[in-house]
Amino acid sequence: MKYSAKNPLQRGYNPMVSAQENPEMMGMEFGVYAMQPGDRAVFDEPQEVVYDLLFGEVTFRWGGKPRTVRRADCFHEDAIVLHVPQNTHVEIECLGEPTEIAIARTANPRAFEPRLLLPDDCLFRREERGIGVMNGMARRDTRTFFDRSNCPETNFYIGEVVHEPGKWSSFPSHTHVEPELYYYKFLPEDGFGLAEYGDDAYKVRHNDLMGMPDGVTHAQACVPGYAEFYLWCIRLRDDVPFASRFTPEYEWVNDPAARIFPNER
Repeated sequence: MKYSAKNPLQRGYNPMVSAQENPEMMGMEFGVYAMQPGDRAVFDEPQEVVYDLLFGEVTFRWGGKPRTVRRADCFHEDAIVLHVPQNTHVEIECLGEPTEIAIARTANPRAFEPRLLLPDDCLFRREERGIGVMNGMARRDTRTFFDRSNCPETNFYIGEVVHEPGKWSSFPSHTHVEPELYYYKFLPEDGFGLAEYGDDAYKVRHNDLMGMPDGVTHAQACVPGYAEFYLWCIRLRDDVPFASRFTPEYEWVNDPAARIFPNER
């Protein structure tokens, strides 16, 4: 399902998915907070929360700990993420430039220590995926913030992809029981991509959001000339390991020895 957002975003919080209006997302909620210098935001959410700094400069305050961080943009610089358990008081002050922060929330009664993840603190700062298969047509950079291997108490598996122009990512088409969100940015901003959703496809633009509930196959393509970024967010099931499955008829393209046009003979 495609959830469109206004472009540009409105100043303040821009809600896109809620537990009440989108039960197919298994209680996962998502929005983007757009700030101008001098703006302050305060949060006391009864949920596990991930604050992903997409771009800008802010001071995060939590548990009496102030920390000032800056990210020029989400295409060229690695992730900066604040991850907190339920009922954690968080204050965010926007400093010298416009800022956007993606906010993902979900119910989680487990306790864990709040933490600010700088690039080297993430599970994978940057992985080059798609190398050596499909003639390089699915090469992309993936940044994984965390999953249950480095945060056993979490209900999220979450990260970012920087997707090269004219290529694919998350292919072969795959599916999983857990719901997933893709939040998009394009460079330049008038670009677009195509999001597979089962037997359908959606045209996705800057600030759009896709939601893939239980069992929907999905993959992603981008038009030539434009870089595509998306934040991906999977809501894990309680005490059930995450498992993703490729669509069987397309799995052969993952073989490095596969003969793919124009070198198929």
